[in-house]
Amino acid sequence: MRRAIALILLISILLTACSGGNNAPTGGKDTNLEADTKKMTQINMLYGTELSTLNYLSTSVTDNQQLAYLTVDPLIEFDQYGVMMPSTAIEWSKSDDGLVYTFKLREGMHWYTHEGEEYGEVVADDFVTGIKWVLTQENGSKVANSVYNVIKNGEEYYNGEIDNFEQVGVKATDKYILEYTLKEPTPYFLRGTHNMCFYPVSAEFLNELEERGEEFGTSNDTLLYDGAYIMTKFEPEDRRILEYNENYWNKDIISVEKITYKYNKEASAIGHELFLRGEINDISIPGSILDEWMNDPEKRNLMYPKPLTNMTYWMGFNFEPNYEDEYKPEDWKTAVNNKNFRKSLFHGLDRLAAVSVLSPYDAERKLVNTVTRRDLVQSNGVDYTMLGGLKKFTETDSFDETKALEYKEKAIEELTGKVDFPIKVIFTYTVESAEGANRAQVIEQQMEKLLGDDYIDIVLVGYPNTGYTNAVREPGKFSMMIIGWGPDFIDPMGSFDFLLESVRGSSTTRIHLAEEYIEANGNGKFENMIIEANKEVLDNDKRYEMFADAETFLLDEALVVPFFMSGGGFSASYLDPFTRYKSQSGLSGLGKLKGVVVLDEPMGMDRFEEEEKTFLKKVEEARKNAKYE
Repeated sequence: MRRAIALILLISILLTACSGGNNAPTGGKDTNLEADTKKMTQINMLYGTELSTLNYLSTSVTDNQQLAYLTVDPLIEFDQYGVMMPSTAIEWSKSDDGLVYTFKLREGMHWYTHEGEEYGEVVADDFVTGIKWVLTQENGSKVANSVYNVIKNGEEYYNGEIDNFEQVGVKATDKYILEYTLKEPTPYFLRGTHNMCFYPVSAEFLNELEERGEEFGTSNDTLLYDGAYIMTKFEPEDRRILEYNENYWNKDIISVEKITYKYNKEASAIGHELFLRGEINDISIPGSILDEWMNDPEKRNLMYPKPLTNMTYWMGFNFEPNYEDEYKPEDWKTAVNNKNFRKSLFHGLDRLAAVSVLSPYDAERKLVNTVTRRDLVQSNGVDYTMLGGLKKFTETDSFDETKALEYKEKAIEELTGKVDFPIKVIFTYTVESAEGANRAQVIEQQMEKLLGDDYIDIVLVGYPNTGYTNAVREPGKFSMMIIGWGPDFIDPMGSFDFLLESVRGSSTTRIHLAEEYIEANGNGKFENMIIEANKEVLDNDKRYEMFADAETFLLDEALVVPFFMSGGGFSASYLDPFTRYKSQSGLSGLGKLKGVVVLDEPMGMDRFEEEEKTFLKKVEEARKNAKYE
């Protein structure tokens, strides 16, 4: 997706100078089982779609990435609490101008073949080699932009404007010293090194492959491993087996010695049966049987909620409607520019009722009260969504019948004589999903009943999913619609650029055109507040406070209505969800199997709810005491 080079793209944790040294955490010793008491176990997993590639330097596909998370170590990673910790790097520092990051690598880490034979030591040049592979356009990496957007001269090398890789901002200054030079201060860079496009690869091994006429990551013979597991067998559409790397530097967190993935093209349909027979240890419960399992006390005690994803949805209002005159777009435009009218809709949407149509058993946990999802970034151990004025929104349901009706009366008083009531509200949706259509109907009926069909007339208009963005969203053929967005980088700015005309060249909901807030430079006030927050590159606490102020303004003025997070659902599993390491996206992001503990029996809903309370307290404490900020 498009990015404006002129804006500095930032993210979460800013380091002035950090070092691990002899006191660096080894991870998991106070949270997982101790090495001398843990029970080593094995697990069986089921899959129905084969991996599209084993090449972790090329892929952006989640299933492919899961394998690399287990078998190759990044510079830094995140424990089960989502707290940053050293991995291949044990020390790092950042220059005063924010442009140069220097990492000292852990000595004694080695690469291994799939047969478990030691190949060579992991050194700084392996990370340089990985970057060079990604930035060589002929290799076709699908994640190259994540590198060249931040690394000095990365884009120029990728595009062939320079051919000397030594001009690119990455080099090994010593065997164990790695240095990155950025094109501009980018505090999200440190966390970004957890992305696989920054993973290492052995230069000597790549040269051997080239001599043999083979390509990296096409088979188990064309990969090396330095992580917690080694993939000892890879038999496409049959099985793959990962075995514990007994030489792994952080082996104390490992209690699963063997992971077997079994292929079955009917995995989603028969997985629950295999689980009940004890043949596999973890499955996702399909929606087709969820009612049955929820209403069966024994089966309900076999499953727990799955993590939510990185994407939030909100109800967006269109400030530049472009649809047929019969629906009176000018009346909508006048009404939506009235704050009291927007607030009547903001407080009049029963989000729980709407989300329950698609997610009847986990609707409440999917609700989100801010545009930025919870657990994205923290400031001094406090979640971003609890900073400043955002706290009142995070702790309060926006649905409030009394307030909705109060704002309705104010809006009628201010709009009478300017518009014809009821205001026609064109609410668009895609027709492929019956559940989505049902949700649209619930929203129409609920809001018209509460606010009165003499005040608003919600007109549902369905469109095919194919071409929906170009046919409906971009030209503005709607009054309001449900819009989703997940940040490309872990920072509040990643949540907002979709809403900013100056970043994307357009804004789906045209917030910048809200008449009351247009400022002297032609931008909307919200847009200018975000731009100013994004200029703060050295003090993350101040940066997050500025973003929180901007988002508080967005919600105070009811320019959008936060709605829900995607993902969720339920797993039947013997795996303890509170033990596995996390991704840089935090507790809502992709969970790894690294560090996971296998339970003697499935956790079940009741046990999950009780242990989650304890776990979240530990998360809060761990983040307050985090060494790396």
